[in-house]
Amino acid sequence: MAGETTVGRAVARCLATLGDLHPSTARAYRWALSDLAATCGDDQLADVLGGPALGLWLASPTAAGKEPSPASVRQRATAARGLVRFALDHRLLDAPTAESAVRTLRRPATPAVTRDTSAARLLLARAVGGRPYGVSHDVWVRFRAHALLLAETGAPERDLGRALLAEVAPDRSALTLAGACYAVGEPTRHALGAWLVAREELVGTLQGSPPPQLWVRAHPSTHPRTGVVAPVGMPITARGLRKAFQEVVDVLSGADPRLATCTVAHVRALARPATA
Repeated sequence: MAGETTVGRAVARCLATLGDLHPSTARAYRWALSDLAATCGDDQLADVLGGPALGLWLASPTAAGKEPSPASVRQRATAARGLVRFALDHRLLDAPTAESAVRTLRRPATPAVTRDTSAARLLLARAVGGRPYGVSHDVWVRFRAHALLLAETGAPERDLGRALLAEVAPDRSALTLAGACYAVGEPTRHALGAWLVAREELVGTLQGSPPPQLWVRAHPSTHPRTGVVAPVGMPITARGLRKAFQEVVDVLSGADPRLATCTVAHVRALARPATA
């Protein structure tokens, strides 16, 4: 019955039902909910989810004693929402308590993030230079346009990854993302133009109408689970774009180890506010 079970028992029952989730999602749920059970497993589920303990747990230190990253806090919140849904569906929690928990989890407090952008500045300086050995021309010009646009727009990867060709200004001086218009400087304008030339050649290898997306694949790839091959010129996802970014950074860091810690988040932190 609602309100008569502990966090530990509810978590154990919930974790036993994760078989239908993607493996990476299931791992995240197990990590977060096991931590919740270790923290307050003997406490009543309703007391924890409906009281201050839930919010305190979200921002509590990790098992290593470190402050949790924003990504860790979000993972905890996502897993806890799954636990709330499970508890509500199985009558382990009453509706008012579930609503209280959802309010706490909607906007969890996250620790302040201060990123050192020195590596990102070095990366941008390197990006406008020559192509490194081991990186193809098409991958390099896409990387350069991607990196410079990240620094100019500060847009989330999901928005930049969904950018359409039609959202690029005719003179390449601006890009519209999720309704916001971003003016770009001359280096970015030049890099974007070079990518559009390469993109046109890549999509020209496809049969039928070209895709509307700004970012496309520079080489074929095989889906790790389904085995489906995505040919050159097909759209690349935001996740694929981020992975390609990191692969180029790995190559560049072989010559300059100072670049090894640079991620898309560090480059995005260089951005100025969007124009109206």
